Amino acid sequence: MNAMKEEKMENQILTDPAISPDDTVLKKALGKNYKIFSEFRVKANEQNLVPEWNYYRDTKSWLCKVLNKKKNLCWLSVWNTGFKLTFYFTEETIKGVYELDINDEIKKAAKEMKPVGKFRPVIILIKDTEVLNDGIKILEYKMKLK
Repeated sequence: MNAMKEEKMENQILTDPAISPDDTVLKKALGKNYKIFSEFRVKANEQNLVPEWNYYRDTKSWLCKVLNKKKNLCWLSVWNTGFKLTFYFTEETIKGVYELDINDEIKKAAKEMKPVGKFRPVIILIKDTEVLNDGIKILEYKMKLK
């Protein structure tokens, strides 16, 4: 029952198109989760990944594309519970995610996700270093894909 309550209380934030997510805005929005977000940024920067924030009318929120050159590796969204990384894989490439040394809960959730068009989403809420490390493993796997 608690898990259901948590899900209902989860809301995407950074929804004002006039307020772009600079460090001050992100620090306020993420609160205690800003530290883990900063760790993510350091790790992404070490991989020469580029964050690109844009306001999207369809989601009515600011989303960040995490780019490797021009390739979009994942989307980052900010929630009142932390931040999420959303990856999209084909039916063929999702199999590699199941072989990664990551938490089984992430694999289980990925298998239960409904496809989005031709793609299989993997969505993880980054709330601690362990989950962040799993997110980085998925990111690195996605970087290796053609």
